[in-house]
Amino acid sequence: MVAPVAVLESAITPRVFKLNFEFDRNPERLEMPTLALDRKGILDQLHRAEQRHPFWTNRLFVACKAGHLTLEDYRFIFSQYYLYSKNFTRYLAAIMANCDNDYFRARLSENMWEEGGGAAPENRHSEMFRSFLRDGLSVDIDKIDYHDFTSHFMYSYLDYCRRSTSAAASAFFSLGTEGIVARTYEIFVAGLKQAGIDESNLNFFHLHMQCDDEHAATLEEMMLSYSEESHWFETCRLAMDHALNLRKRFFDNLFEAIRLRRVQGQLDRIQSREPLAPRSPDPARFLFGSSQLGKPLYRNTNARLNIDFAVDTVPFAAEVLDPRIVRIPAGKYNEKHRHAHETVFYIIEGHGRILINEATIDVAPGDMVFVPRWAVHQSQNLGETELRILAVTDYGLTGNAYIGSYLKTARMNPQVEQPATHA
Repeated sequence: MVAPVAVLESAITPRVFKLNFEFDRNPERLEMPTLALDRKGILDQLHRAEQRHPFWTNRLFVACKAGHLTLEDYRFIFSQYYLYSKNFTRYLAAIMANCDNDYFRARLSENMWEEGGGAAPENRHSEMFRSFLRDGLSVDIDKIDYHDFTSHFMYSYLDYCRRSTSAAASAFFSLGTEGIVARTYEIFVAGLKQAGIDESNLNFFHLHMQCDDEHAATLEEMMLSYSEESHWFETCRLAMDHALNLRKRFFDNLFEAIRLRRVQGQLDRIQSREPLAPRSPDPARFLFGSSQLGKPLYRNTNARLNIDFAVDTVPFAAEVLDPRIVRIPAGKYNEKHRHAHETVFYIIEGHGRILINEATIDVAPGDMVFVPRWAVHQSQNLGETELRILAVTDYGLTGNAYIGSYLKTARMNPQVEQPATHA
């Protein structure tokens, strides 16, 4: 639910000269400009501060660049981002209202005209973003439920533009907003493509990557027009930093929300005591014989590394536990690997040893071995018969919770996850 405007505005009234900005904690402080510095030198200093701001290493960007976000993740991200996007012209209007220079009001009105699609309302940027949500991501716009942190982000932006001086607002919106669009959207476009979004649905991003530099230039010109004011440079730097900090917090909150969303269904079913089995189930649903063959999941061979093994899944209707049968021929090993899930090994047949980090454990039928998450481990068959291991994992939970390339952590050849066949 969106919080009332009055409540949010009272909580986020800016203090232009007393902002708690992260850049101040960086030991590489900017040198304060002197009168000898020309405008280009001043802008270069501000742009360098923007380029190395912690915003660019936010966790959402890190996951996006690595290709770790799914189509469902992007549906959530841009559904939330829509609240900020559809109010964009309100931020510009607020800056215009506070500007005492009719030339810059005219220049900003050109930006407003372009944002509004000019003489073609169907081309207004907010409508293009709605088309991206509807056609590219299949989002029902009327059913978006905005998180509180999303509303706070949007109202913080609007409130700053409404209440700040023209110098601060123009720096806030040029250096900390319009000037970062091309780099930000380049990251998003690359991630969206990796998630399977077709290029034809990305027109909104490409348009802004081309035109927002001009908008930033207009606002920078406006910002520079106030350079004779006292404390002007520090005002601009603080305003830019505030914009980037607001966005970093918003993106970090989106990342945290994605992590919760991935396991929320399971948590809700546990809390509501929803059973996994019917009252009168078939007993066969709960039994898997030691001689049965599971469903092939993965197989790999590598003669140089003495690797030859197969992994089958046990077809239980479990939601958190994921039992598997690992089969290793005599004298062979499986891969050295690690993964996010915890595992308990039960040795069904054969003799061998299990390597876990620096530990070596000899095993025989009936033994159990615990493999902690992220521990490097390997199973080696030292006997003359097949080594069969029941591996009970919590992959049903960690596979959802982990934001990353899960198979690359656990498989030497993740592309052969499915085609394994029984010998």
